[in-house]
Amino acid sequence: MPDHKKTIRVMLIDCRPLVLMGLHDLINARKPRMEVSGQATTYTTALDLADQLRPNVIFFSFFPDALNPLEVVAGLTRSPEMKLLVLKGLYESVPVAQAIEAGARGIVLAEDPTESIVRAIIKVHYYDVGLDRAWSGGLSGYAATRHIPMRCNLEQAKQARLTLRERELIRAIVGDPSAKYMSIAEHLGISEHTVHNHLSNIYQKLNLINRIDLLMYALKHGLTDNEEPPDSTWVELE
Repeated sequence: MPDHKKTIRVMLIDCRPLVLMGLHDLINARKPRMEVSGQATTYTTALDLADQLRPNVIFFSFFPDALNPLEVVAGLTRSPEMKLLVLKGLYESVPVAQAIEAGARGIVLAEDPTESIVRAIIKVHYYDVGLDRAWSGGLSGYAATRHIPMRCNLEQAKQARLTLRERELIRAIVGDPSAKYMSIAEHLGISEHTVHNHLSNIYQKLNLINRIDLLMYALKHGLTDNEEPPDSTWVELE
């Protein structure tokens, strides 16, 4: 059970002083709910500082640096307790799909209202999901560039266990990543309790943990396509 009384420690990574100042003031104005625990203007400093501070949420911007930003994202998200949000300007060219694959939990637009940014921090920290209006574009981009691994027999075996109803639920979730479970239930004509039961079964069958994992898995393996599941798939395991 998440402790909602504990202060959310946020780390900022950006090379622009004005952006850092704006985020710093925005977040610290919400004390004791959240506070800035540190900030970095280079990726090397960011990696060192993250190891020292162990922040709960990291705001990450893409900028020219000696280190590859996607590798830095992957490095920062190796620890499951640190959730990373990419801060993206509306007209900035940022590899959203690759950032998600590297471990980013959400994409926040710099032009969004301040309360939306605050909600993204709370959502990604407590509920492990940071979906906002930028996510749809990011996920669509990921779907367009995804590659299907050649070693897929085991995954096909997992997917063969999914029922038609479970596949329908997966498509509904991927179709609107920010939809609440109540809305999904109404769309499918089932109860919210049934939605949760189906999700629990899906997580168990596909060896997933949460909704973010399901979104990524569905896009990687083509579960968004409207097609019938295979009759059966036999896999010989050593």
